[in-house]
Amino acid sequence: MRILILFFFFEFASTHEVFCQKYLIIERTGTAKTERIEIYDEITFELKDDDKGWYTRQLLDLNADAQLVLLGDTWFPLGNIKRIYLKRQRVLATVIGTALQGGGVSMFLGDAYYTVRGNPEYTQGGFEFGALNILLGTGIKALLGPIKYKLGKKTRLRVIDITFRSNDKT
Repeated sequence: MRILILFFFFEFASTHEVFCQKYLIIERTGTAKTERIEIYDEITFELKDDDKGWYTRQLLDLNADAQLVLLGDTWFPLGNIKRIYLKRQRVLATVIGTALQGGGVSMFLGDAYYTVRGNPEYTQGGFEFGALNILLGTGIKALLGPIKYKLGKKTRLRVIDITFRSNDKT
């Protein structure tokens, strides 16, 4: 029985596509690392010759032969996309910004606690430094956190199709 199951498994695997995936990748000159965007991910992008701003659409399909992406209900050539914005944030900016925000809240609450308790010797500038840390942390996360790629000479989009086909018996 096991031999029969293995026979059917190998027969099925040898006559059909075993592995098929399509990706939209962002390539940058000078680095071997690429950003990979999968089908059904949401991306935010800006089009060339369009002053309306950023669009957010779900990536529904990719055509590797024509280098087209299906965003929402419209096919776009990759050459028409000017900039792309990724949802994930830069790690270092997020960690530093969150640490500054947490420290600012701690200073602010500590100063408020000692003010209510009537110990003015422990409340020297806690409100001001706490608010400054919260604002600085929020600014670092907002300005340095988002990842945006301007597509052009050094950065490009490309659709790749990874399909392993077995030898057809027809």
